Amino acid sequence: MYSQIIVSYDLSDTKKRNKLFEELKDLGLVSIQKSVFWGYVLVSEKRIIKELFKKYCDIKTDKAFISNVSLDKDMKNSFGYDEDDFKHPESFEII
Repeated sequence: MYSQIIVSYDLSDTKKRNKLFEELKDLGLVSIQKSVFWGYVLVSEKRIIKELFKKYCDIKTDKAFISNVSLDKDMKNSFGYDEDDFKHPESFEII
């Protein structure tokens, strides 16, 4: 079962920040702002993201979080985004 999440992070090390960015993209998350990702994930993928935080975040200087959301159903609290920005993976075209 998929859950919809937002991942946000603030890493001081540019190299680690770039690596985390790429790994989150590889998991199928979509960058909706700098250091903010959105997407649908499985429980196992959420655990992977937590492990990525441990791998790339310095506990003394960096911050990151995962939050459950429902952006595809609640667009009234957004600005500049539309429903097409938040599609479920089942609605994606397979190439």
